[in-house]
Amino acid sequence: MTTLFDSLLAPLDAETFFRDIFGKQHLHVKGTPERSAAIMTLAGLNTLMSMTSVWSPQTLKLFIDRKPVPAVDYCARALALGGDGTAFRPDPDLVQDWIGKGASVILNDIDALAPGVRQLANELQEATGGRSQANLYFSMSQRQAFGPHCDVHEVFALHCNGEKVWNIYENREDTPVNHPSFQFGDAERERRAGKVAEQVRMQPGDLLYIPRGRYHDALASENGALHIAFGVTLPKPLDLLGIIWEAAVQDPEMRADLPHKADKDALAKVLKKMGKSVGEILASKGAQQTAAKAVAAWPYEFKSYDLGSRLGSAPAAPQVEAGNYKVSKTVRVVQQNGRPVLTDGKQHVEVPRDITRQVRFIMSRDTVSAASLKSQFPEMSEAAVAELIQNMKAMRAIA
Repeated sequence: MTTLFDSLLAPLDAETFFRDIFGKQHLHVKGTPERSAAIMTLAGLNTLMSMTSVWSPQTLKLFIDRKPVPAVDYCARALALGGDGTAFRPDPDLVQDWIGKGASVILNDIDALAPGVRQLANELQEATGGRSQANLYFSMSQRQAFGPHCDVHEVFALHCNGEKVWNIYENREDTPVNHPSFQFGDAERERRAGKVAEQVRMQPGDLLYIPRGRYHDALASENGALHIAFGVTLPKPLDLLGIIWEAAVQDPEMRADLPHKADKDALAKVLKKMGKSVGEILASKGAQQTAAKAVAAWPYEFKSYDLGSRLGSAPAAPQVEAGNYKVSKTVRVVQQNGRPVLTDGKQHVEVPRDITRQVRFIMSRDTVSAASLKSQFPEMSEAAVAELIQNMKAMRAIA
């Protein structure tokens, strides 16, 4: 089964991408309008922005010629529940007036607001082990929202409408994070970016990957250029510092007051003791287990509702089919980025954790049946067995 992310990478396969490209260099994959149509179109953007009660000055922003448009210039009081019965929200007429003047629209945190965006965000998280934040950018010709800059996360930019030219600069910051140390003014960012190393012309269906820290900017060459940037943040050692704090709180020496009017030598002794304590904390089995859990829990799922299943109108469970199925000799299970993947050499599908043992069992045999699967895994319901059989047939792993 080919994922949405797989289709956007094609003809490159995910295994090659993560081995040779990810975290190392930028990549432009040419696509077709059909590839991005399931995720976002101009009509879809109209529908999204028309959900006026969703938006605020923090989630819908306007920029023109690299400067933000003040919220008071495009927002107005609107009827709302609570408080005085109103809320300060972007006004569609004012927003469209600014677009007519050349302003760019930025919609922040839209991962959960459209089905296709939600699907790709979840697939990117599953593939990378990171957290996704999807921001949408709508631009007018030759009017720029941002100059050269770098991001503190991996960027997957999917172009959905119009045309935009991206500049990829020669320089890259070394593992930047969201901290004042890496927050530079416009002039300093331009200086640090260096010269343009490559220009990429993005059209509907194209995907552009930019590694964390690489300087870039973009300029629409047509009115209505639309892209979604999926920023993927991976866990870092900095994110594990909480482990030290929680353990240190339990240590009386770490809770003790510093020496009164401590001199240089006294502070040096305290710091030496602290270093020893921190080393012992990080070397402990408990810290290692906590770190492993934190990394595993780092991605989060953008969930959907299925109310029909609560109304007794859920579709009938698939029925178990009798008979043996021949197991493919060209499909196999391999490890990719530490996770099991079902592949035929061209297409790659990650195996969900909860059925990894069942898939490995199937692929180790010459033939398999629902009965043998149920016998090997008695905890599976008949519906679960039937669903797995159907999915393996769809992936051509069995026939």
